[in-house]
Amino acid sequence: MAGKYDDLTREQLVRILQKRDRERRFGLVWERDDIEADLAVDENFVVATLDKDLSERPAPWENLVIEGDNYDALRWLRMAYAGRVKCIYIDPPYNTGNKDWVYNDHYVDANDRYRHSTWLEFLYRRLTLARDLLTEDGVLLVSINDDNRAKLEMLMDEALPGMRVGSFTWRTRIGGNEGGEHFFTSNHEPILVYANSAFKFGGTEKTYAMYKYYDEKKGDFYRLSDLTVAVSYDNPRGRISLLPD
Repeated sequence: MAGKYDDLTREQLVRILQKRDRERRFGLVWERDDIEADLAVDENFVVATLDKDLSERPAPWENLVIEGDNYDALRWLRMAYAGRVKCIYIDPPYNTGNKDWVYNDHYVDANDRYRHSTWLEFLYRRLTLARDLLTEDGVLLVSINDDNRAKLEMLMDEALPGMRVGSFTWRTRIGGNEGGEHFFTSNHEPILVYANSAFKFGGTEKTYAMYKYYDEKKGDFYRLSDLTVAVSYDNPRGRISLLPD
């Protein structure tokens, strides 16, 4: 099968390379022009069809279960719920190459030349749609494995600029497996957290019950703390940090 550059002259190829060199920048770069086009990405109007047999049930709540391509579902949700969703959780394909991900009706395996670029483009399209659904205090959480965390974080920084909050560590199992490669097995997965500016995690009200000692000079209560972790305190010469041995 002929490639798209096969019929170009040497001068035309040089101009393409020069243009690519000028466009180099810091950040994540993937082969967006070379991968197989996502058949779900089109300009067709998305319509959701109600399944009455599955929908008409007495219940004290209202929920939606959408069956279909996730890109189309996100486009439909954006039309109906843009700026109205407070929390989105995404469990994406982990790009392991073990036929755990279908793209354009076929599995993407480890032998696919553009596997990583296809995965990045697939997620980028859907992250930008999900971003538009969030309220001003909305949050987006995405699970991933260690192998692809770095790529996904850079992708999310690009798709969701200025929205990075941090990450959680989810312990996926107890114990390990001494038969793993290098005798090292992972028992956790990160969950990346990105949110709009007004988002805040809920917490518990601070309690002062542990502050049992009174400093007469400062006129305030204080508590004793374990020095097995790094701590700091103020003195007249400035702030001093104490580090554990």
